[in-house]
Amino acid sequence: MKASLQIADILDNTHFKKAQLIAGFKGLNNGIKWVHVLEVTNAQKLLKGHELILTTGVSFNKKKAEFHQFVQGLIEANCSGLCIEYGDYIQSVPEEIIALANQHQFPIIVFHEEVRFVEITQDLHTLIINHQYSKMSQLENYSQILNKETLYTQNADQLLKILYNFLQIQIIFEVEGQETIFYPNMPKKQRELLLEKKTSVDTSSQFTIYPIYLFEHNYGEITLHSENREITEFEILILDRTVTALAQVLLRNLYVDEKKGMEDAKWLEEWLEGAHSEEEVNQFILSEWPNFKLKESTVLVISLPRNAKNKQLDHTYFKLYCHAAFDKKGFYPFVIQKKYSLILILLNRQEGNSMKERLQECIQKLEESDLLMGQEFAVGKFVKDLTKIHESYQTALDILYISRNIETSSYFYDELYVFHLIYKMQKHTNLEEMIQDYLLPLMEFDEKQGGELLETLEVYLQSNGSKQETAKRLFIVRQTLYHRLRKIESLIGKDFMNGQNRLALEFMLLARKFTKKTKK
Repeated sequence: MKASLQIADILDNTHFKKAQLIAGFKGLNNGIKWVHVLEVTNAQKLLKGHELILTTGVSFNKKKAEFHQFVQGLIEANCSGLCIEYGDYIQSVPEEIIALANQHQFPIIVFHEEVRFVEITQDLHTLIINHQYSKMSQLENYSQILNKETLYTQNADQLLKILYNFLQIQIIFEVEGQETIFYPNMPKKQRELLLEKKTSVDTSSQFTIYPIYLFEHNYGEITLHSENREITEFEILILDRTVTALAQVLLRNLYVDEKKGMEDAKWLEEWLEGAHSEEEVNQFILSEWPNFKLKESTVLVISLPRNAKNKQLDHTYFKLYCHAAFDKKGFYPFVIQKKYSLILILLNRQEGNSMKERLQECIQKLEESDLLMGQEFAVGKFVKDLTKIHESYQTALDILYISRNIETSSYFYDELYVFHLIYKMQKHTNLEEMIQDYLLPLMEFDEKQGGELLETLEVYLQSNGSKQETAKRLFIVRQTLYHRLRKIESLIGKDFMNGQNRLALEFMLLARKFTKKTKK
């Protein structure tokens, strides 16, 4: 498809009836964007590429070196071709210049008689403008056809068919997790060879790749493959329109899938409650993803704050955004909405990279999306038995509660396990009494004397008994620290740093911090 006027087109023009093409015969498809009359040898700075140059050669009359420099400069400036008027200044083109033009497929056209350059430029500029207008009309017609088809079609194949019929270029359509589509289709070995060539540095210029973005993610890509010529700017415009239409179809399909997911919500809620057998869970998952192989799974709870900004949020859009983000990082996500929270059952389908690291990347992406303000995250324990998803869900809820009551930079169950254990103990035992059994003497001393023994003990234990580090972290001199440690020994015993005693003290200090926060 011609994106612009070409050298071959102008040879049929009235002004070129008696002209002769003497070099660059393989450059007849060179596109012409504009026409210039040039009579200076150093013309590269005046050019932008794809110009047809007209000259009488007045500036390099009988100067072969300057003539050669002039043609070399036009080639380097990526001009389309050169038209020379034979006359007082040039009577012939030297053989070395013809050889240079042939080498670079640079057409040289000569007029054997005097011509009017002003009429040629006017005529060719009219042709160029008319050609551009014709291309814009074709682009508009193509867009209308595409828009009509987008209203009805439910798959990408029909849009790819329209694109191919218009461009007649091999198309490759790729979406992560789905089989690659080739249009027109080809045998398996040819498909594999073409994909291999696509990644090769030597042949990469034969491929034009255009990404498809959904929810700020690279959801897929369309590739045009042409071995014989470069893809034109006009064809890239056609591709751009197609990608926009494809994104609309893909987004609509995701919305349909999301609506279907709403119908499955009751089943999923029962799954979160542990109501389904292993066979029922497997059948449900395989109906969605036939190739699923169990690795690890977890539950992510996202608490949605009830502020004015979030009331205007399209929750369906946000669920689709979450779906795209986690799917991109190797998860099969089931998304459920319950009042002011989203619950994601995440089935890991990817080997290699750490599941936890990929989860962190997804959550960071959600935090940076600016779709919500003040959302909270909690990740339950990882499970390999899908009938135990309810355990992961419950631990995620516990972690959400814990993270609201203590200052922590983590939202993972495995990083807050001690606090989770304290939380469970608080539910089933008299935790306050246990804390007092270990820490009451220090608590009473701090309260009556205004001391800082509890803080000193906590930092001392965190510093593994290093007096230098403890004093530095507490911003006190060594003598003050020694005095406090002696007082601690007198109240709870000299062996407080020994094995089980130390472990119990660390646990009770954390428990005290947790219970103090939950009382507020």
